[in-house]
Amino acid sequence: MTAIVLHVELTLHAEHRDAYLTRALQHRVNVRANEPACQRFEISVEEDNPNLVRLYEVYDDQAAVEHHMQTPYMIAYREETAPMIADRKLTRALMTHE
Repeated sequence: MTAIVLHVELTLHAEHRDAYLTRALQHRVNVRANEPACQRFEISVEEDNPNLVRLYEVYDDQAAVEHHMQTPYMIAYREETAPMIADRKLTRALMTHE
């Protein structure tokens, strides 16, 4: 079984930065509490550009990713944060050291 890495790079609208980070941290708590197949969920903010946020998520397998995307709290997070985000780039990768 190969773990799947999701790297999400978000450019935020500056006026929504604080609200987005608060909501993203709540989402992280939900994911970590309810999805044992989520190995990691990290949120970082670029030092020189505070409106550039990166999410680093690692899931056990594709089924775990699909489950994550269909949870009510993921759907709510995406709906609530959509107006806060100017651009979103998702990169998928496979863990290589397993």
